[in-house]
Amino acid sequence: MYGMIARATVKPGQAAALQALLADWRAAVRPTVPGSFLELVGNIAGNSNQAVFVALAQDQAAWDQLAASPEQLAFYQKFNAVFTAEPTWETVSMEITIQDER
Repeated sequence: MYGMIARATVKPGQAAALQALLADWRAAVRPTVPGSFLELVGNIAGNSNQAVFVALAQDQAAWDQLAASPEQLAFYQKFNAVFTAEPTWETVSMEITIQDER
C-alpha cells in the first residue's frame, strides 16, 4: 500500500470540526479512490490535540490519482484550517499484516 503518515496539532475547539471533515471525506472523496484504502486516525497518547493520521491507497497509482483530484485539494484546504500549522507528512510504502491471536 502507498500513502502517508501525518501529524498535526488540532486548534483548541476544532476536534468536532476535524471529525466532521473526515466524515465528509469518507462520503465524498473516498468513493473516487479505486481499490482498497486504509485510514487510521488517532492521537498521541495523553495528548488529544496531537493528531496522527495514516492514509494508504492500494498502490501508488491510486494514491497519485487521489492527490491530483480537485475533490482532494478542496478537502485538504479545509482540513488544514483546523490545525495550528500545516501537518508534517511522510510518504510511505507499506505492507499490511494483521495477525489474530489464536
